[in-house]
Amino acid sequence: MSTTFYDSRTERLELERQRLMLINTESEYVKVEATEAVPGQPPERYKVTFFCRGIAGIGSSQEPVFANQHEVEIYCHAGFPSEVPWLHWNTPIWHPNIEHAEPKNVCVNKSEWVAGMNLDDLCRQMFDMVQYRNYHATHTKPYPLDTAAAKWVLEYAEPQGIVDKKRRIYVDDRPFYKRAVPAERGGRIKIREISPEPQPRPASRIKIHLIEDEKTKLRESRIVVIKTDSAPKRCAKCGAVVSGDSGFCFSCGATESTGLRT
Repeated sequence: MSTTFYDSRTERLELERQRLMLINTESEYVKVEATEAVPGQPPERYKVTFFCRGIAGIGSSQEPVFANQHEVEIYCHAGFPSEVPWLHWNTPIWHPNIEHAEPKNVCVNKSEWVAGMNLDDLCRQMFDMVQYRNYHATHTKPYPLDTAAAKWVLEYAEPQGIVDKKRRIYVDDRPFYKRAVPAERGGRIKIREISPEPQPRPASRIKIHLIEDEKTKLRESRIVVIKTDSAPKRCAKCGAVVSGDSGFCFSCGATESTGLRT
């Protein structure tokens, strides 16, 4: 049996491909397409289309001009995944955190990306941005990317009740996922057996790839399960389950003094 080995970047790209392709079946209002794909390799570029109401621009009297289809490009450059992917908004847009003029960049919180954000999380964030569920218009960190749009929001749109995040006034209320998807996502677990490592007593190690529900960050989880006769404990540091009579977490190295709990 042949085995294919990938470097960490290629593995991450493949994981992102799987997560992005799921969106096509789990969302009625988002479509993801890989572009410039190389046969045998996971894609680095995607085109994402949002089918929801958003603001494409403003008229001469400051009134919003709405559009129902929006498109953004995602490019996983050579620095990915350590660095935030490159984003370019293709269609007209008017939002404090997306540039309405070239280079039409999109604001991404780098700390959130480093903390474990995936491309499907990023797509959902941008979907919320289009609907004005998510925006930052005040001149405070992380600061608006499009100052003209930010000024319009603060001086016109919020006073007129067109948008107001605090009052939950959005331009659309279409959901990112289909109504039944969260429960389905929470129950989808891929399990792959791996070779056991020496343990004080017979044990099995199982690597679990878990896709969590929409209320949590959608990120790959690795959980190590150790079978013993004693009541198990859970590691407060990484969440792994360890044997009840063990004082050491084989997943992250925590000890009873640094994070194990029953």
